[in-house]
Amino acid sequence: MAVQERDYMKGPESAPAEAPGGRPKFLDRLNELGERHATAIIAISTALIILTVLIFAKHFYDKSQIERAEQELASAESIEQLAALKGKYGSTPVGPRIVFQLANRYYEEGKLEDAQKEYKDFQAKFPQDRLRSFVDRALNSLERNVKFDAEGKEARLKGYRLLPHPRQLSDLKDPRYQWGPFPPANPVVEIDLGSGTIKAELFEDDAPNAVAAFIKLANQKYFDGLKWELIGGDERIQTQAKTEGAVDLTLALEDSKKPADAYSLVLVKKDAGVSGSQFQVLLRPVPGLKDGSVFGTVTEGMLNLKSVKKDDVIKSVKVVSKRDHVYEPKPLK
Repeated sequence: MAVQERDYMKGPESAPAEAPGGRPKFLDRLNELGERHATAIIAISTALIILTVLIFAKHFYDKSQIERAEQELASAESIEQLAALKGKYGSTPVGPRIVFQLANRYYEEGKLEDAQKEYKDFQAKFPQDRLRSFVDRALNSLERNVKFDAEGKEARLKGYRLLPHPRQLSDLKDPRYQWGPFPPANPVVEIDLGSGTIKAELFEDDAPNAVAAFIKLANQKYFDGLKWELIGGDERIQTQAKTEGAVDLTLALEDSKKPADAYSLVLVKKDAGVSGSQFQVLLRPVPGLKDGSVFGTVTEGMLNLKSVKKDDVIKSVKVVSKRDHVYEPKPLK
């Protein structure tokens, strides 16, 4: 016999999935909600459209404002122009640059208090800007200068040992700040190589005996007509020994403390000293030179040295300027 299904075993009757006419029921509900809240939906949609338009409008306005600020900043030169730009565009992305340039202009024109104010204004308003490190350094320099000026000219110069420009310190009576005495100028010679001319400065304070020998022989025209020879390939050129009327002048080796750089003038090594009647011109540096005394350096015509060939003849050696005393070398005994 069939068992009758109990009522509690039956589930609730399912609601029809479709409304009459075959259309889904939830569409009817949406339609009903739309009709009921149509005014609110229209208002929200309109507000969203307006908001979108405003966002785009602000974007393009800000962009055009930045472009205008860039153009005006590029042409601004005076403090007044920069101050006006700060008030007009100070809140834009160009604002930090405007404030920075305004502070720098104040600094350049010596208005240190105004510059200090603008630098500090930058630090307060734009602490994370990429120009912050430059502002910090400029402000630090400014504050040091303000402190330096506040100490007083005479007080701060008393600790200096250098001789400053006397026209700026003519009000000071300290003898350290008076004119001279000036050290005498070094002698200058002109050598006609045969292939061109050079000028050389002689280190009289560092190698006085070598310079005395060179100037004395140059005045006697001893070097005129001597031939050149090449030493060490392209390392140096040297005057050849004189065959007639040679002077046997041996000097003590002087350590002038001058480096054997390119274009140095050197007396040639001879026995326990150096020959006062032969000299070399270095064409390249010779570190640790031990076979001569550096007594001068070429100051003009260096390129002419490159064209000197073996057996070229020295046309002349002339003393252009020298100190006011007799040049007499002391031979090695």
